[in-house]
Amino acid sequence: MRGGGGGGGSPQEQQQRQQLTIFYNGRICVSDVTELRARAIILAASREMEERKRAPLSPSMQSQLCGPSGVSMKRSLHRFLQKRKNRREAMSPYNH
Repeated sequence: MRGGGGGGGSPQEQQQRQQLTIFYNGRICVSDVTELRARAIILAASREMEERKRAPLSPSMQSQLCGPSGVSMKRSLHRFLQKRKNRREAMSPYNH
């Protein structure tokens, strides 16, 4: 970024800025950035993702991806659908 102080800049430069929201490593970051800066951030993130694809996963990371969370998600969905079915049947006029 050019210029001296913080938050200044020409009106044309400020018009080109847009809000960018980044979700990374469990954190949320919201920033006003130019298109060029946003492209640089996306490129850096893409490179990091490519590096992660090439690197082998640690055993702890594999257990997080393939572990019981998928099973608990299926159970949660099943409970939700069952409760929804029960509510629908309870609302039915032919339930008596």
